[in-house]
Amino acid sequence: MTCTHFFHGRFPGGLLRGLLIGFFLAASAAGADKSPTASRPPWTKSRLVGSPDAPAPYRLALAFPKLRFDRPTSIEELPDANRLLVTEMGGKVFTFNKQPEAAEKELVIDLRELLPKELAAKGVSLFDAALHPKFRENRYLFLCYVHPAGQTRVSRFTLTTDSPPAALPDSEQVVIIWPSGGHNAGCLEFGVDNCLYIATGDGSGPNPPDGLTTGQDISDLLGSILRIDVDHPADKQAYAIPKDNPFVKQPGVCPEIWAYGLRNPWKFGIDPQSGDIFAADNGWESWEMVHRVVRGGNCGWPVMEGRAALRSEVRPGPTPILPPVKDHPHTEANSVIGGPVYQGEKLPQLAGCFIYGDYITGTIWAVRHEKDDSYSHSTLVDTDQRIVAFTQGRQGELFVLDYDFTGQIYELLQSTEKDTSANFPRRLSETGLFASLDTLDPAPGVIPYSVQVERWLDGAQAQRFVAIPGAQRIQLANSAASAKEAKDGRDEPAVYPAGTVLVKHLSLPLGAGQKPLPLETQLLHYEQGTWRPYSYLWDDAGKDATLVESIGKNRTLRVPDKRAQDGWAERTWHVNAVNECKLCHNAESRFLLGFTSNQLNFLIGKTDQASSLVAQGVLRQRPEMAVDHPLRLVDPYDASQNLNDRARSYLHANCGMCHQPGGNAIVGFFLRRDLPFDKLNTNRGTGIGTFGIRDAKIIAPGDPFRSLLLYRMSKLGYARMPYIGSQLVDGAGVALIEEWIRSLPPQGGAASGPATEASAEAKALQSLLKADAGAELHDQAIRELVKSTEGSLALIAQMHRGTLTANDLQAATNLGAASSTSNIRGLFDTFLPESRRRATLGANIDPKTILDRPGDSQRGKLIFFSDGARCRACHDIDDRNVSLGPTLREIKKKYPLPAELLQHVIKPSLKIEEPFAVYIVRTSDGQTHTGLIVENTPQQVVLKTTERKLVRLARDNIEELRKSDKSLMPEGVLADLTAQEAADLFEFIRVLEAAK
Repeated sequence: MTCTHFFHGRFPGGLLRGLLIGFFLAASAAGADKSPTASRPPWTKSRLVGSPDAPAPYRLALAFPKLRFDRPTSIEELPDANRLLVTEMGGKVFTFNKQPEAAEKELVIDLRELLPKELAAKGVSLFDAALHPKFRENRYLFLCYVHPAGQTRVSRFTLTTDSPPAALPDSEQVVIIWPSGGHNAGCLEFGVDNCLYIATGDGSGPNPPDGLTTGQDISDLLGSILRIDVDHPADKQAYAIPKDNPFVKQPGVCPEIWAYGLRNPWKFGIDPQSGDIFAADNGWESWEMVHRVVRGGNCGWPVMEGRAALRSEVRPGPTPILPPVKDHPHTEANSVIGGPVYQGEKLPQLAGCFIYGDYITGTIWAVRHEKDDSYSHSTLVDTDQRIVAFTQGRQGELFVLDYDFTGQIYELLQSTEKDTSANFPRRLSETGLFASLDTLDPAPGVIPYSVQVERWLDGAQAQRFVAIPGAQRIQLANSAASAKEAKDGRDEPAVYPAGTVLVKHLSLPLGAGQKPLPLETQLLHYEQGTWRPYSYLWDDAGKDATLVESIGKNRTLRVPDKRAQDGWAERTWHVNAVNECKLCHNAESRFLLGFTSNQLNFLIGKTDQASSLVAQGVLRQRPEMAVDHPLRLVDPYDASQNLNDRARSYLHANCGMCHQPGGNAIVGFFLRRDLPFDKLNTNRGTGIGTFGIRDAKIIAPGDPFRSLLLYRMSKLGYARMPYIGSQLVDGAGVALIEEWIRSLPPQGGAASGPATEASAEAKALQSLLKADAGAELHDQAIRELVKSTEGSLALIAQMHRGTLTANDLQAATNLGAASSTSNIRGLFDTFLPESRRRATLGANIDPKTILDRPGDSQRGKLIFFSDGARCRACHDIDDRNVSLGPTLREIKKKYPLPAELLQHVIKPSLKIEEPFAVYIVRTSDGQTHTGLIVENTPQQVVLKTTERKLVRLARDNIEELRKSDKSLMPEGVLADLTAQEAADLFEFIRVLEAAK
């Protein structure tokens, strides 16, 4: 064992795993021979019920579990038909029986079939539907959609009296149109006066705010709530202007306008008793708004964003600006979606409340107009859904529509969960999971298990347990046993009994003869259909652990370190925040990463773990997995296994939960084990820079030192991967991936890295590895290698492999850490004690540490043009043609206050402007491309990639075009800067002249 491996807590060949689970073998070996009907002892001591927080007053439940829709946008109930109607963004309208067991949906109309052939490829965007108040008699259905001719239109269709109904051929009558572009709004609602109310947006994208300067202009239809009479057409139009509309007698205006000053009111609701209108309006950079819309009302956009002044140069409209009744900062909401003003009996506490939610956060709220003209507000529930619409059923049901997380319909119900937060165990000893914390003996019914591939845990070792209340068992997912079955999609979801708990206890080895230091015990608790993560942090005495708050926590450790004079050094252990846990334990990864078929299905000695878990009453049946199964994993540190299998297994377990099709990663390459290498999409660069590497690729086969994958997993600071869940580099993992990339056949010619060509770097590396070269030549070789990123990467690969002498290791560490280039310096930081590292901002930034410091703009300019600041990779100062993102002058205009800009930089995905939204395109030949859309026609889509190259993709070759919810700006761009350097950089941006 090398000293480097010991320092990182990694034991070769699976030895550590064998040591950890020795006690498991004794219990399970006999169990493997038992009948599958044998059962584990009952777990009777659990106190894990509810959560440490009081439950929400309401909950969501699937209303029609067997039905899914493709990007649904609205939902309505047909009068007296016991049927619901759902629209889809792509132009289809469906109805189905309003029965919980409904499994069939019937097509009412497909708007794409109405398009001329030359426009059909462009498709439509269908936003909303409304049924005429006298639908029983006239069968009128109104739809609002974007027509590819460049207009948003409201059209009337006539439905048949059949059950299910269908739209009559050629029944479309266009009622009203306005120009499409950017914010189109598109909500339709009939009021108590039988007039049709229509929401329009400001017709432009997010930047600049209200680019057409139309919000306060009532001479056009944009940025308004319209009110028209569709029952009495007049003046050769399909509607009439109600005589009591506020601006009918004012010359030069659009008399259809009922209220104005709105940005993009995607959905609004009308009180069926009072006629009051409440609109949820999408804000710009800082606020989301709820307005009570009144006759002639001016909601303020763009002079105001909520209650905040925005564009003072815009002349206000003819009526006073009214403040919103509720506004949310972007720390609470990002895209508010209006619902009904509820008046049902099923949820009596919500009577008279305007219900609305947020598309991004999934939170649902209620606003009530009180008798004293004030407004009360409450949070109903936080969900995982991408809320896009609500409707109230005739029986008082409140339905919630998810857009693209599940595409399903939910019902809002009163919570039946009792408030047990006071009783939730705050200490690990109170959970009932362990009979003894001193020895970590599990309680009866709590069963230990292991995994085939351990994730890198910053040198910690893991012990795992599973606990299931009662006699129920777990049915694992992925029942496909062979490669053929997996390819055919024979994959059923896992089933977990309510109350299931998965435990991962982490401890840090301290050396021979010393008891490992307990760090934290992580739990995943399955309750109310949701996996809830908790962490318990152990005290310094190692006696018990305390529940950590959802924001996470740091603990300072004192650990052995031979490099320190007294043999000890301080180190920070980070307990993840709940949201950090959820980034990996996400829906795409099915939430569980270790308790899966391919992680459990292997031999421990001569014992088959999966069979043992069946025998002990944990699993319902043994998951079969043939040798040729594409998801089969092997121990990455078992040198007897195939190198490719080892490396791919390592990447699958450590990276594949995000780097998979549909995963959280913004860069569209994949590291799942079941994808062949040519489908990983790794023969490309990334948008966050090349870090000084020439001709850099994510993976350059045969050349590990031109491979960004190896670089990013080898460094600390900015661009570190994984960027959550780890703060130390896995030396053994770096050595493994370096060896694997080197073994891959080069593509497009010979590899050209420092280890494979006759470069100065290659010669230096050869000199360094010659034991008889002498200290002076070794020193010269190290100095040569740390001049470049590729050379430094070659050097640290040897350092992680443990091939350098102690003197060479120390010299390389000192020279690399002293580099003036952060691209190089970050590779060597992991070999330094924390106390000797440069005090950079790191991943968890407190804005106050930057905002409280006076900045120097001249120093900030130097930082912007250095490699320390990453802004220049995407942002030019003022040349829009050069800049991939907005220019610095545009940024200055959008964020005049440093605090606003800093929030955007720290959380870049919180609010993404449409022109800079990232799209992921999958083609029929299996290729994936990521970038900004610069052209979208019926013939092709043109993407501007992060390398600023244009990729032209024929429409006929596109299988999927998906918008990412991640920003092109990566997390942690300030990580390598000190607080003072960040303050200087922000001062440089602040003093720039605003864009003309």
